[in-house]
Amino acid sequence: MMMVQQLFSLQLSLRSTCRVFAALLTMLAVVILSPPAEGQTEFNARPFITVDVNNNPAQRTDVPTESVYVPGVVASENGLASYEALKAQAVAARTFAYYILDLRTPSVIGDGQNDQVFSNIAPRTIHRDASRATEGEILYIEDFQLRDILIASFYVAGAIPSGPFNPADPSAIPNSFDPDPTNTERFVTYTYENDLSGGFNTGSTLGFRGTPTNPNWPNRGAMSQNGGDFLSDNSVSYVDILKYYYGADIQLRTATTAGTGVEFGRKVLTDFDDYGSGRASDGIIDGNEGYFGRSPTFSGSTTPNIAGSTAVRDDTMPHQGSHSQRIDITYDETSEDDFLLRHISGAQFSDFGGQSNVASRVANLQFEAIGSVGFWLRTEDEGLQVSLAIDDPTTGDRGRKRDVIADGQWHQYKWFLEDAAEFEAWIGAGNGAVDGELITIDSIQFFGATDATVYLDTVFWDPSDELTSTAFGDFNGDNIVDAIDYSLWRDSLGSTSNLAADANDDGTVNIDDYFVWKSNYGRQQNPAFIVAAPEPTSLISATLGVVALIACRQSRSR
Repeated sequence: MMMVQQLFSLQLSLRSTCRVFAALLTMLAVVILSPPAEGQTEFNARPFITVDVNNNPAQRTDVPTESVYVPGVVASENGLASYEALKAQAVAARTFAYYILDLRTPSVIGDGQNDQVFSNIAPRTIHRDASRATEGEILYIEDFQLRDILIASFYVAGAIPSGPFNPADPSAIPNSFDPDPTNTERFVTYTYENDLSGGFNTGSTLGFRGTPTNPNWPNRGAMSQNGGDFLSDNSVSYVDILKYYYGADIQLRTATTAGTGVEFGRKVLTDFDDYGSGRASDGIIDGNEGYFGRSPTFSGSTTPNIAGSTAVRDDTMPHQGSHSQRIDITYDETSEDDFLLRHISGAQFSDFGGQSNVASRVANLQFEAIGSVGFWLRTEDEGLQVSLAIDDPTTGDRGRKRDVIADGQWHQYKWFLEDAAEFEAWIGAGNGAVDGELITIDSIQFFGATDATVYLDTVFWDPSDELTSTAFGDFNGDNIVDAIDYSLWRDSLGSTSNLAADANDDGTVNIDDYFVWKSNYGRQQNPAFIVAAPEPTSLISATLGVVALIACRQSRSR
């Protein structure tokens, strides 16, 4: 990053410094957030943010939160940062707005130095993308009584780190000679690097600081915008940027939509792709592995017979974008036992208190148990099954296993969260139903007894996805998945107009829809259950013929 460009970025982020001095230093010196009441509403999704545009009450306006307000703040406060830093800025800006509006009567936020700047710079595509990628995400902390406290997500310009950066020991602490033109580095907290959590994180001097036994919980520190940009330039994810400054124990969740009229769209949790910056001169920056950055053998649940397995970013087989993750499973054939590969999910900077918190709610985005969750896979190796485990929130339920299609093409695998027939009890008193208010992904799990190379991409949560009879293979809507549904699929195979058998709603009746039907064969609705019945032999033969026909058609089209 060139010094001139960094200084230009500081001209934008200086506004955040003024904002904090003008409002928060005074306010938080006298306000200690009281314990949240039962039925707390501060986490409810806000369709609009009421803003005094240009700090003028005469211009008070209800601004759409996600499509207008958050992108405006991202562009105005730190618009020249690279993409992961812009996402971190979006979460901090959204959280700050929620926090301020919950404190004030009337619930109005300023547009300027007193709060955070919204209308100074028109957002560009990258700012809207960063806001959309983090739609509804806000930060909170659990206090000593395990109550959820919305935080005041302070951020300042900070000094301009020059590095060097060591991926094995990441740090954004500036050198003594690094410039601090706005004199705000003194407010920045390096909470993760200093191993501070719970009451020992007493926050930033920017606001009122409590003590280890009586913390001011909303004050969890202050993020450096220039430091966040430095981390982002070095491929650190936005979740880890937030944890680096606010603490490993900070938690990230989506706002509650129930009863608010707000509906969030499909959210990609990890995509492995390279990304850009608010400065064209930054070029393309190497991406990261998001929540799936640990070795597939990290978990003790992964069986020893695949001890040599690895996972790396790969640019040869992306589902979309620039990269996917290549998982190489190395199987010890002398074991003769099936393997389990538990590819666990969790931010890198989530360990604190002497323990690893990976595959827990504190290490992952917490989201509502609605819609579907899934990912895309590609492999040519047969004999694999896959599942997805959910922390619900403290017990474990696992999606029923899906056969992995071994045709060298990308295929989507998803589970409907509100459908108990899609899940089974796994660990920790799981009950086979995803019924927590907020849940997290524990892991993606593979099963088999062979070497394999699998490509993983586009891990997602889609709260708008609706369960229909077609979605589980009941193509004629008679509440049972049977041979009649198979016939409907077979007769419409390849169609893009007759979509009664398009189980995954991708616009084509294809082999993916067959596997949905197969995995649900025998299932009935009202009540919902799975009948453990194999495919009829005649259908197996017919299916093999159809698969061969598809392969033949594909080879001719190449």
